[in-house]
Amino acid sequence: MNRIRKCLAAACLSSAALVPGLAQAQEAPPAVKAFLENLQRQTSVTPTYDSLKVDGGNVTITNLALSKPARDNDAALSVKTAEVTFTGIADQGNSLWKVGEARFTNTSVEITDKDANLSMSIPGASAEGWYIRALPASPAPRDEMLSNITFANKMTSGPITITASGQTVKIDSIDTAWNGDSATGMGQYTLKVGNLAIPGSTLASFDGGDMWKQLGYDGLSIDLSTKSDLAASGDDLAYSFSLSFGARDVGSLSLMGSIDRLPVAAYARMLQDQMAGKSLDLAALSPQLQGVEVKGASLRFDDASITRKVLPLIAAARGMDEKVLLASIPPTVQLTFVQFQNEALTKQAVDAVTKFLADPKSLMLSIKPAAPMKVSEISALDPAKPGDAITRLGVTVMANE
Repeated sequence: MNRIRKCLAAACLSSAALVPGLAQAQEAPPAVKAFLENLQRQTSVTPTYDSLKVDGGNVTITNLALSKPARDNDAALSVKTAEVTFTGIADQGNSLWKVGEARFTNTSVEITDKDANLSMSIPGASAEGWYIRALPASPAPRDEMLSNITFANKMTSGPITITASGQTVKIDSIDTAWNGDSATGMGQYTLKVGNLAIPGSTLASFDGGDMWKQLGYDGLSIDLSTKSDLAASGDDLAYSFSLSFGARDVGSLSLMGSIDRLPVAAYARMLQDQMAGKSLDLAALSPQLQGVEVKGASLRFDDASITRKVLPLIAAARGMDEKVLLASIPPTVQLTFVQFQNEALTKQAVDAVTKFLADPKSLMLSIKPAAPMKVSEISALDPAKPGDAITRLGVTVMANE
């Protein structure tokens, strides 16, 4: 999973992650130099290139390379691109620059560890209205955050080919957009991964029981989209997001959340770890996150035919008639939820599952406390009284809404 995340990050941010090191021909202009320094600080690697040419506000870099050897549990990473062009570089003041357009030609990514190799090829990528901020000599947490944020009015990568363990998948495109305040980095950000196509042969290699074929799928076509809003108030941030992951003619899973009072320093650390391909270390961040306020969250499944297809298979595997299986599910749900000691939620769950099985459209679990709850308050809830915790968190279950 970590390898896949690194590859997707490289594809999504190819206009940010593939610009290498110190100028070897002409001196890099301040915008390019600022980005190189940010990248080197984030990755602990000095990128290289064959040549850099400057023509007014335009820059051309050839044969970029970023190489990071394997270390401890981190895989080896190699990123190369044949040519990068920057046009319309403009100084915005206060150590902020705007690149009118950047284009990346023939990019390759290789991730290697003891378990497997993963490679990615991106013939073309571009960014429009891309903002770069230099890190001051004595940075505050907000400076760290802004230098780690890669935001542009528009970024596009694709088509993309990913190969791992002898199997190949393709992505039509990865598109991002941002609309906000370039001085603060606050605003709305969207990302769309269009048509991650997994052929039947690749599915079969991961599915020893041939389940997908039995369900009638000779391959999957997956779309991913995210949307987030970031706003600042002093040294804290308000953050809301939505994430949707769906397979065409199968179904989609959506996650939404909203928090307030997220410390800028904690968010800056999260960004830095993400850029380095590291997993979030919530234990290390925990002291900074105790004052974060949780406003709400939800997890939703929308059916697009998978339920009607999978139930007969489950029934056959258990040697049961499908009607008997359907009749057994609500009582099983009831027995499961009774353990949470909340009669209202148990009834909601049973009613929702019964309604969904009769007409599979959607199922949603949501959390909506009457007033935002701090992480410290949630941590202090008595695990011996789950019913009280459920009431305070405002947990509900709904179907076909």
